[in-house]
Formats: sequence, structure tokens, C-alpha cells
Amino acid sequence: MIISMTGYGRASAQSGKLKMTAEVRGINSKYLEISVKLPQLFAEREQELRQFISGKMSRGKVSVSFSLDGNGEDLSTLKIKPEIVRRYARLIRSVMKEAGIKEKLKAEHLLNFTDLFKREDQKSYEKYWNKAMVIIMKAFNNFQMMRLREGRVLQKDILKRLSYIDSKLKKTELISKRSLQDTKNNIASKVSKLTEELGISVDKGRLEYELVMISDRLDVTEEVTRTLSHLDYFRKSIKSKEPSGRKLNFLVQEINREINTIASKSSNSKISQFVVEMKEELEKIKEQLQNIE
Repeated sequence: MIISMTGYGRASAQSGKLKMTAEVRGINSKYLEISVKLPQLFAEREQELRQFISGKMSRGKVSVSFSLDGNGEDLSTLKIKPEIVRRYARLIRSVMKEAGIKEKLKAEHLLNFTDLFKREDQKSYEKYWNKAMVIIMKAFNNFQMMRLREGRVLQKDILKRLSYIDSKLKKTELISKRSLQDTKNNIASKVSKLTEELGISVDKGRLEYELVMISDRLDVTEEVTRTLSHLDYFRKSIKSKEPSGRKLNFLVQEINREINTIASKSSNSKISQFVVEMKEELEKIKEQLQNIE
């Protein structure tokens, strides 16, 4: 199934004076890269969220952000640990002194340490997190829907280009067969004329053997058949429920290799033109595949 790696989803909700907002963005990447930005209140849930996303995607660069706007509401489920704060403050001052840094200690120097905080009310914390997850899931679903919509557009475009390549391959095969027969007839005619002029005889069995060898070197039927088979498998892979990006990229390489072989075997100008056109379409498909999972 064609699923785009690019997408965007957003969701928000109001709970009393508390506003929750989640955003999910995705762009192209060879591997799965996940970044999560949560309020300090939910910092320990980051790994849980990462595992959820990695279970839904195989590749792409995905960023999830969630914000809380209390609007005056007291989110008192999170309290500081004064002694831990003082210890970290002394440690940071010591490091800054040893490093010759004259900058004053600021709050942001401390806020990276998650163990500065403790929860006073576990039930309230779980309530907030459950609400947060509902919003995050809505944003992620919107993100997935956008990826699917874009995937359908890409699939339609790719299938159209595959059909074009398919038609050119079949025409190539027909032209190749006619051209091959003409080549064999011309060679046989020239040999016959030459032997007649020279007054010599020719071994017909040997001549037939040489003509077969020439045919084998010039015949593109095998390459056309393999390429058509790759195209059929490509179409089936597109319709598979599993992410198919890597598989399709491999098939594009194989198709390109067969078309190059066709080009090297044939000297027919029309076939050469078809090869250029097929490679152009294949290059466009390859570009499209960079966008899919």
C-alpha cells in the first residue's frame, strides 16, 4: 500500500481552564526517526509515545509535540524536590567555575533534569495524561489520514507511468522481432550474393548457426518479458497492506537494469527513442518513491 511519509495532524481540546494541543509532523527519511516534545509534567512518558509510533510506522522522520496552557489553572500535580534542586545548582555552578564560564545560573540550566520533580497526586496526573493521550491520538490519526490521501495521489500517478512503460515495452518487442527478421534476411542475402560473385559455396548449417547466434545477441524478448513481470509484481506490491517503499525501490532498479540491456542490444532508432522515454518515466517513479513509506 502506498503511504506517504509526509503529513501533518493537529488536535486540541479545552478542559476547564486547561487547553491541550498536539501536533504531529512527518517528512521523508531513509530510516525511522522519532522526536517527541512533551511538557515537563509528562517527560517520563516520552518512551511510551515513541514505542507507540514505532509500532505504526516503518520509516520517516516524525515529530510529536504536545503543549499545555493552564491559563491560570494550578497544575499542582507536579512539585519540585528542593534538596535535589540545590544539589544540581551547586554542581552546575562548580562545572561553570571549572570551565571558566561567568554566566549566571538560569532556570533552563536546571529544567533538563527530570528528577527535580515529584508528583503529589497520582490520580490527577493519570487523569491529565489520559486526556493528553486522547488529543495526541486525534492528532496522530489526522496525520495518518493525510499520509493516506497523499499516498493515493502518488499511487495513481505511479500506476499511470507504469502503464506507459508497459505499452512502450510491448511496442519495443514487436519492433525488435521485425527488425531482427530483417537483419537475418539482409545477412543471408548479402552472404548469398557474395558467394555467387566469388563462385564459392557456403555451409548452410554454419550460416544458420551464425544467424541464430546473431539473433540471440540482438533479441530483447527475454528482457521485455522480465521487465513486464517486474511491472506486474510492482502493481501487486502497491496493493499490499504492508509498507512497500523499499521493495518498490528495488524493483525500479531491476526494471532500469533490464531497460539498459534492451538499449545495448538494439540499434533500432525507434527502440532507442522508447528506451529514453521509459527511462524518463522510471526516473519520475523513482522520485515519487522517495516520498513513500
